[in-house]
Amino acid sequence: MAERFVYGFVVADDALQALVGSGLDPDEVLHGVSDEYVEMFNDEFGGRLSLIDCADDVLSGQLEDGQAYPYARVVEPILSVVGEPLGMIHMALTYYLENDSFGRWNPVLEEIGLSRTSALWAAANCSFPWPKGSKPRCDWPCVTMLRPEDLATVSGELASGWRGRLRLDEDTRDELSAGLVQLRGWVREASSPWASSRRCVAATGNSLVLVMGGGQ
Repeated sequence: MAERFVYGFVVADDALQALVGSGLDPDEVLHGVSDEYVEMFNDEFGGRLSLIDCADDVLSGQLEDGQAYPYARVVEPILSVVGEPLGMIHMALTYYLENDSFGRWNPVLEEIGLSRTSALWAAANCSFPWPKGSKPRCDWPCVTMLRPEDLATVSGELASGWRGRLRLDEDTRDELSAGLVQLRGWVREASSPWASSRRCVAATGNSLVLVMGGGQ
């Protein structure tokens, strides 16, 4: 059965974008990335590209348009060490919601009054790993950034009485409800002050980055 996974990270947008072309050593930046990430990446590209190779392109600013997908795949492992990981939302039953929206949840979120959340869910709106202000060259994995102003709006929506408006079968409703509760917790954490030693986490004013992968 196909399914999706959405990973959340707290990160300061400006600090993250400053990595592009920074000249930092990729081994230093990726220090602490799990062996699982490295093996998955290297297996996917059959040894043609390594995680270090792609991170080096990002950090040197020497990015090639033809490598957009591998660069998108390096975002999650980079975030895992420069940002604060928050966990994972699992989309199993909700992957099969009967609509053709990119993020599957979008029409349901709109129907239950979460319009801004719907607009942001699975929106490929994060420039990283390309230079600040660039349009993403690849929408999968899908990297979404909820900036501080977005967090405030989404927080208000998720605090509303949306549960009573859900019209789904019980199991699917439970999965979506659990995901939205988890998302609300992530929004709260991203909006809170942080005392973090991570390279790209600020004391305040952080954003929430969502990385959606798995089945397309």
